[in-house]
Amino acid sequence: KGHMSMETETQPKVPPRTEGAVISVAATLFNFLNGKGGAKTDFLNWMEFSRLCQYARADAQTAQKLWAAADKDQSGTLSKKEFAQFCNIPAIWPTVWRISDQLRRNEFKLQMQVAERLFIYLDKNLDKKLDMAEFSKLCKGAGVCNVKKAQKLWVESDTDQNGSLTIHEFFHFVRRKGNWKVCLKIHEGLKTLAEQKTKDKVRIVSTALFNYLDGHKKSPSALLWIDLTSTATLRVKGSRKDNVLTPNEFLYLCDQVNTDRKVAERYFRAVDKDGTGSLDREEFFYFCANDQIWRVVVNIVNKLEDPSVKAAGIY
Repeated sequence: KGHMSMETETQPKVPPRTEGAVISVAATLFNFLNGKGGAKTDFLNWMEFSRLCQYARADAQTAQKLWAAADKDQSGTLSKKEFAQFCNIPAIWPTVWRISDQLRRNEFKLQMQVAERLFIYLDKNLDKKLDMAEFSKLCKGAGVCNVKKAQKLWVESDTDQNGSLTIHEFFHFVRRKGNWKVCLKIHEGLKTLAEQKTKDKVRIVSTALFNYLDGHKKSPSALLWIDLTSTATLRVKGSRKDNVLTPNEFLYLCDQVNTDRKVAERYFRAVDKDGTGSLDREEFFYFCANDQIWRVVVNIVNKLEDPSVKAAGIY
């Protein structure tokens, strides 16, 4: 059965194939794969199983043979028991253990990141510890509004009973089986909120700057950037408000920060994604969102004293 092996690389030392180890590995892999080929169920389908084979770098023919060996009752799905039996095959065990081990390592890293970010978010007074009031905000976000339940979680987490949680204690709280998915969901919500706030700020700044530049007169020499043989040149409009930025108008922006003409030309061509010879609002939005550009455009916009920028508190 050498052809049945999903062996990949020899890295960590594989532990003995004990019943407990097999059950643990099978559970880790089952939970990870379940839902990758549709809705989560109590079984693994072919698509989900084939994903495991892909991780193991098994070709399509080998994957089919492995599926046939695993699906003993030929039902077209694998129960948790069948999958555990598959993981228990001697030739399969080293590979499934390594994949499971890597998944656990990845999850451990993610748990550390989530715990650290949530801790920083909750630690409002920046004393590097969480008090009950700060911790209770997390419980509220998780829908645990019951004071007694929140206090119970607090007591369980405050292992040294000093009335506060260190990052170490909080990390163990986050990792706990019943807490991890809830904490991850809260973290994703905060991440989405932060991204949305950033996106909203970029939209406000790019709109204010676009409106200012659109129609701003500048020397026609800027048009020398554009290849005069290109049809794109014919579509470049003059210096009037036309809801696009011409090379003239974009050059005016670059002049504000003393950008070299050749550098400005490269910027324009890079931002002009559709090659029309002008920038629409969406193209300019992504230009402003660039990490290297953002602080520069914010400084320029602040000088304009645009009311929408002031109202958003962008400085």
